[in-house]
Amino acid sequence: AVVSTQSTGGVRNIVDGPSGAQIRELNLTNCLRVGDTTLFRIAQRCHNLAYARFCYSEFVTDAGVELLANMQTLRSLDLSGCAVGDAGLASLGNNPNFRNISLSECNLITDVGIQKMTSRLLLLETLDISFCVNVTDYATKFLAFSCRELVRLNIAGCTQLTDTSVSYISGGCHYLSHLNLSNNLNITDKAVRFLRRGCKLLQRLNLQLCPKITYVAIQRLEGGGCKVSHSIDINALKLGPMLPLSRTHKRPMSVGYSIFPIPSHG
Repeated sequence: AVVSTQSTGGVRNIVDGPSGAQIRELNLTNCLRVGDTTLFRIAQRCHNLAYARFCYSEFVTDAGVELLANMQTLRSLDLSGCAVGDAGLASLGNNPNFRNISLSECNLITDVGIQKMTSRLLLLETLDISFCVNVTDYATKFLAFSCRELVRLNIAGCTQLTDTSVSYISGGCHYLSHLNLSNNLNITDKAVRFLRRGCKLLQRLNLQLCPKITYVAIQRLEGGGCKVSHSIDINALKLGPMLPLSRTHKRPMSVGYSIFPIPSHG
């Protein structure tokens, strides 16, 4: 069963109903009243849940995330914009079955939480921590050398990151095919050189609003078959496909190849 709703009452009726135990995909994006109590019911009833989105559910906290982390069937979890902190990330690290996690705009997260989560999620394939402004190069070091199976990584808008983070990524994430480094003033051509050496499978690289990147460096990377998005002019973004706006910050979200999809079965 696939469920998508923005009604808290609808969630209760579905989860507590006869089909609750059959739900595999649950999308509660922008369901603002969903909180830890709802997650408690989901954890109790939805024993086959594999894909879940709770984006911008502001009442989802570390306590609720701990309940979700105990669900061994859960593979993909999107908590973007939720009030999740380091304790919640530590609990996610206790479930090695996760393959895709999105924590975009979770501003309570620090290096400590990233370290505790990624040190045990050795088979993680997709990670989005974009616009987590407290994350530094220290966190990137742990995720790069722990999550060596990463295929997609979004660290856009993590403004404290430097070329050092990219050196860690190129040294540990050799299967990476999609990387988003956009909205970062500290990334330079040196980062591009790291990627050329270490990430041979890279297909898509987003360097939009990274003004220290030169076109010479980009051309060399594209010569190896990687498609690069790059612009230092915000108006140039209008030339690309329309991006959904974040409900809270009204800025283009880094979606597309950076957020894991919940599959549709038709």
